[in-house]
Amino acid sequence: MIVAIVGPTGVGKTKMSVELAKKMDAIIINADAMQIYDELNIGTAKIKEEEKEGIKHYLFSICSLDKDYNAYNYQVDVRKLLDKYKNRNIIFVGGTGLYLKSALYDFDFNNKTNNKLYDFKVIGLTTNRQHLYKIINNRVDKMINEGLLDEVKDLYKKYGDVRILHTAIGYKELIKYINNEISLDDAIELIKKNSRHYAKRQYTYFNHQLDTEWFSVNYDNFNETIEKVFTYLNSK
Repeated sequence: MIVAIVGPTGVGKTKMSVELAKKMDAIIINADAMQIYDELNIGTAKIKEEEKEGIKHYLFSICSLDKDYNAYNYQVDVRKLLDKYKNRNIIFVGGTGLYLKSALYDFDFNNKTNNKLYDFKVIGLTTNRQHLYKIINNRVDKMINEGLLDEVKDLYKKYGDVRILHTAIGYKELIKYINNEISLDDAIELIKKNSRHYAKRQYTYFNHQLDTEWFSVNYDNFNETIEKVFTYLNSK
């Protein structure tokens, strides 16, 4: 079985992927364009080694910041994995819809089509907008407290004006602060604003481009949401 876990930033996709992978004896493949890059850790909320709980994770931290990586590269890499692990349960996790589409559909970059290549199910995690925005804002504050500014300073010093540092949310805003273009408080608020806007775009993409089955997350009892998703997957 192939399952894709999607949804807006911060909604709980990583935790869901690990818990489902344990239940399904599955491997996990990254579908987040920023988590492809090595050293983008705090600002992308990349899964930590101890959080993997022994589950094999693929296509995380595979590209240097001074290299360009795009959906076509992802398509090539991910289809090799799909072929290699065709007899395994596979869970995709991430919020980059185009990457998922390039992997699972007959997606020719010169002639886009919507024909499925594989039998798969798309699970969307969601919560109400007010709660999501609170999660996003708190998440940004947590990243700052965990040392995001130092991470950005180190990477900017090491790599300079590489494209990805001026593209990734959480990095491009703090570079403006480092370059004395805006204050730190303004940079942090801009990260929150851009993250909220990105979440809106993610919802739009998943609703219109993927056949998504949505589940409202119970944050007081996440296990309940896990069981609902697992039951749904086994009922189809």
